[in-house]
Amino acid sequence: MQRAPETRWGQVTVAVLAGIAAALHIGKVPPALPMLRAELGMDLVAAGWLMALVSGLGAVSGLLFGRLADQLTHRTAMLLGLATLAAGSLAGALSGSAGPLLASRLLESMGLILTIVAAPGHIASVTRPRDMRLSLALWGVWLPAGVAAMMLASPPLLAEFGWRGTWAVAALACLASAAALLASPRVAPREGGVAAPSLLTAVRLTAAQPASWMLAGVFVAYSMSFMSVFGFLPTMLVEQLGMDAATASVLCAVAVLANALGNVMSGVLARMGVPRWVLIAGPCVMLSLTALVVFTGGLPFGLRYGAALLYAVIGGLLPATIMGALPAFAPRPNLVGTISGFVMQGSNIGQFIGPPLLASVVATHGWSAAPFYIACATAIGLVLALGIRPLERGLRVK
Repeated sequence: MQRAPETRWGQVTVAVLAGIAAALHIGKVPPALPMLRAELGMDLVAAGWLMALVSGLGAVSGLLFGRLADQLTHRTAMLLGLATLAAGSLAGALSGSAGPLLASRLLESMGLILTIVAAPGHIASVTRPRDMRLSLALWGVWLPAGVAAMMLASPPLLAEFGWRGTWAVAALACLASAAALLASPRVAPREGGVAAPSLLTAVRLTAAQPASWMLAGVFVAYSMSFMSVFGFLPTMLVEQLGMDAATASVLCAVAVLANALGNVMSGVLARMGVPRWVLIAGPCVMLSLTALVVFTGGLPFGLRYGAALLYAVIGGLLPATIMGALPAFAPRPNLVGTISGFVMQGSNIGQFIGPPLLASVVATHGWSAAPFYIACATAIGLVLALGIRPLERGLRVK
C-alpha cells in the first residue's frame, strides 16, 4: 500500500462519513420495530433476525469480506459496499412482507460489512505514518455517530414518512457518500508492486499473527460488555426508574453518541505516544467500575446516568485503538483489509452472544448481577492487553 506523503484529511473525512452512513442502517431498525411488526405482521423471532443479521453474518464471514476488500482495492470495495447497502435499503423500503424485508436486510448486511472492513485500509492509504493512529481513531466514530444520529432522527422521520421513509433516507446517505468517494482522487493501493496473495495465503498469514487473535479477542470482550449495557439500558431505565420509552431512547442515543468522544480521545492520546496496550488495559478496568455504578439500584438517577455516559466515553477508546493498530500488525501492507475482517469477526461475535448472555444472568440473578458479567468480559480484555504489550514493543513504528 502506497501511503500519501501528506495526510489527505479530506479523504479521511469522506471515509468516516461513509462509515456513518453505513451505520444508519444499524440504528434505523430498533425505533422502527413496532411499526414494522404492525404493518408487516412480523413476529418477535423475525424482528430478532432483522436486528441480528449484520452481527451474525459478520461473525462468520468478516474475514472473507476483508480478503475481498484487499483483492478489489479498498476504495473500490467501499464503493461496492455503499452501493449494495443502498440497493438493499431501497429494496427493503419496497417490501410488502417480512420475507422480502429479511432478504433485503441480508443484502444490506453484506454491503455494510464490506464497507467497514475496507475503510481502515483506504484511510491508511491516504495517511502518513505519523498520523495513522489519529486518522484510524477518527474512523472509529462511524458506529456510535451513525447509530445515535439515526436513533435521534427516527422519531420525526417515522412520524412523517413511516419506516419506509427511514429506509430511503439511509439509502440516499450511502449514495451521497459513494458519490463523494468516487469524486476523490485515486491512490495506488499496493506498495512496491507486491501482488495480492491468494485467499488461503492471506488467511494463513493473518491467522499466524498472534496479534490478530489478541485484537479480535479484545473486540469480543468489549462488544460483549458494551452491547449488553446499551442493549438493555433502555429496559433498565423503564423498568427500574419508571421512565417512558421515548425519553429512555433519547438518553440512550446521547450516551451512544458520547462513545464517539472516546474514539477521538484515543487518537489524541495515541498521537501523544500512549502505548496501545495501555489504551486497552485502562478502559477495561474502568468499564468494570462504571458498570457497577450503572447497575446498582438505589443510587440517584443522575449518578447512574453519568456513569453510563462515562462508560460510553471510556469504551470508545477500545475500538479506536484496535482500528489504529491494524496497519501496524497486518502481516503485509496489502492485507489490512484481511486483518480488519478477522478482527471485526470478533466484534460481531461479541455483539451476537453478549446480549443473550447478560439476559440469562439478569433473568437468573437480577440486575445486581450485571456488573459481575461485565467484569468477567473486561477481565478477558485486560489479560489480552497485557499479551499485546510485548508484541507492541517489537514493532518498528509505534
